Amino acid sequence: MADPIFKPGHNTPPHLFVADWFYMLTGATYKQQPFIRSGDRKKEWINAFLSASEIYQWEVFAWVVLNNHYHAIVKSPEEGAANLPKFVTSYHKFTARGWNEQENTTGRKVWWNYWDTCIRSQQDYLNHLRYIFWNPVKHGFVDEPAGYSYSNYTDFLNQEWFDIGSNPVKVENVPEF
Repeated sequence: MADPIFKPGHNTPPHLFVADWFYMLTGATYKQQPFIRSGDRKKEWINAFLSASEIYQWEVFAWVVLNNHYHAIVKSPEEGAANLPKFVTSYHKFTARGWNEQENTTGRKVWWNYWDTCIRSQQDYLNHLRYIFWNPVKHGFVDEPAGYSYSNYTDFLNQEWFDIGSNPVKVENVPEF
């Protein structure tokens, strides 16, 4: 693991920033309101998230977006790992402004917060990956991850697989720790 930067939070959890490392991100809407209920909103979140990942140079491995939250596994850039708050804030601001304009509710709070966790090991990575892809099943949207359109699970199809319980994973997407 590269040299970490630890920043205690002010009214927020502390953050550990490590260059070239994997994180699990979770973001939630304000008061768990289903601001992302429609397919169009989910697509807008996906586009904003992926665009921000390119701008801030965070590599995206896995993601899922539901009606009131999202989860993702991302890898920090080799330099600038401490830009994680800017990365998340950019797509939160973009989506909040757009959705508020659509509903003529300028200034409404859309996002509550986000949480980031450094992934500690290959097994931890696999556990988070399983959690992300099975989240729509857990919430009753579909019976199998492949049936949910708003994750990158289908990107893992047509690849070389290995089994981690009831969730197959593409071999080249499993980092070595």
